[in-house]
Amino acid sequence: MGARMLDRGREIRLTGAVAMALLLGVAVASAAATELPEPAITGRAAVVLDGNTGRVIWERDGDRPLPPASTTKIMTAMLALESGRLDRTYEVSSYAASQAPSKLGLRAGQRMQLEDLAYALMLKSANDAAVVVAEGLAGSVPEFSALMNRRARAIGATSTNFQNPNGLPDDDHVTSAHDMALILRHALEVPGFREVAGSTVKVVQVEDTSLRPVALRSKNRLLNGYFVSVLGKTGYTRAAGRCFAGAAELNGRQVITVVFGATDMWGDTRKLMEYGFSTFDETAPAVQLALEEARRNPPRTAVAKARSPRRRATVVASRSRRARSVATRTASASTKLRSKPSKASRAVARGKSVAQVASRTRAVTQVASRTRAVTQVASRTRTVTQVASRTKSAPVATSAARSTARAKAVASKAARPADRQAKLDTGSRRR
Repeated sequence: MGARMLDRGREIRLTGAVAMALLLGVAVASAAATELPEPAITGRAAVVLDGNTGRVIWERDGDRPLPPASTTKIMTAMLALESGRLDRTYEVSSYAASQAPSKLGLRAGQRMQLEDLAYALMLKSANDAAVVVAEGLAGSVPEFSALMNRRARAIGATSTNFQNPNGLPDDDHVTSAHDMALILRHALEVPGFREVAGSTVKVVQVEDTSLRPVALRSKNRLLNGYFVSVLGKTGYTRAAGRCFAGAAELNGRQVITVVFGATDMWGDTRKLMEYGFSTFDETAPAVQLALEEARRNPPRTAVAKARSPRRRATVVASRSRRARSVATRTASASTKLRSKPSKASRAVARGKSVAQVASRTRAVTQVASRTRAVTQVASRTRTVTQVASRTKSAPVATSAARSTARAKAVASKAARPADRQAKLDTGSRRR
């Protein structure tokens, strides 16, 4: 009886061992089957860093020195925040005002507080603000560049050589993706950096003859609307391409990603973030949920790719019909517009009519004026004629009057002797 029990115990232990081995084999096979594929990115160099430990999760040419463009401003902002002089104001020099865009458009003689300058670096990527910080903290750009390089060596960024505080093109201004990830990892521990880098909008003050408020807006598209909030800094020059250094936290895990020389900077950063968080048991399910949600609700630009060929043909036909309908309505509206004069054309026509009436009125007025002038001339002519006629008849009348007077005088003289004789006769009778 005891022997049978012993045999039975051996069989149970053997069966358990076999089962455990099978389970382990299945687990190993499952892990091998679900091994994460490497992220397919467009960048020339990239790195995925475990922000908690500093371990490199994945990289592509992570130690290759490349121009970092405006991701340089992470170091500039970090030194500004570490200086302890955030409440001080610094004057804008003519050299700072002459910097190439992107910039605030500062003018020489203006002043800004150091804390506002830090926001201008991270949100606006202002090159003029970076030079104001450099000259204010170190006295000159070369001195500040030396300070940047010493700080980089202390952090462990050994492939870095900064020549300016803003990342504008310089053949000797280089760093690596791994070095930039280390710099960002350290900057995240500096008080105030997370607040500055995590702001979407900020109003800063520029001092001139008076305070002038300037609104800043972040260029970071992954700060909101992604399954994690990514703090970071963008950068671009022709030599550097599109660059981004960012960091995100999820369920106690922190991932830092850097990509240099990309053509799809935001797409690369998403892939790197998703890859990094997928390597942790605490965050892998959240990544899968985010990817599944993205598959269920793809971006509008990706809808056509996700549809079947038949569905795409139907969509294209529907869009063509809508386009033809729109074209028909547009043509009809154009015809109506051509057939029906617009307000402007009617106003022009009215203006022309008024002008024509005015012109005709002026012509009638001129004719009337000329008629009056002719009438006046004719009246004057008749007056002159009458005067002339009277003038001609006046001598005849005068001569007739003279003849009459002479006749009267002769008759009077002839009558005088007869009267005298009659008087004498009368006197003689009286006697």
